Amino acid sequence: MADFCERLSEVLCPLAMEYSDSIAAGTHYSSYVSLANYHRAWLVLNVGDMATLSTLDVQIMQATDTSGTGVKTITGKSITQLTQAGGDGDDLICIELRTEELDVTNGFDCICVRVVASVAAVELGWVLFGCVPRFAAVATTNWAEIVA
Repeated sequence: MADFCERLSEVLCPLAMEYSDSIAAGTHYSSYVSLANYHRAWLVLNVGDMATLSTLDVQIMQATDTSGTGVKTITGKSITQLTQAGGDGDDLICIELRTEELDVTNGFDCICVRVVASVAAVELGWVLFGCVPRFAAVATTNWAEIVA
């Protein structure tokens, strides 16, 4: 349980990120990260302009190690497809994941972000946070600066 006095930078650790950029059409994977030290993960997406006819699909995938062994989907951990034709873009979206939603019985404790931009480029930035650490305090090495 979070303590009112703790800093968010002590309980949210950026594990993987894509800085705001134009993502070319194609399938893109983040690095695989371990959730062994966290109870939850939180993916925050900042979608910008979408080129004409582009679509965007994003999901969290699971694997048994940080090399991506046995990678497979996690039911219900993908966004509703965004489309330029549907007026999407300039959206802020998040996906929440509890570690018990992973296939822990078969040793799945690592995740990655899979991004599929179809037809044309999409401006996108995102951060995948490890949340609710099993051991306090979390590492702060992935932050460029913390102002508290």
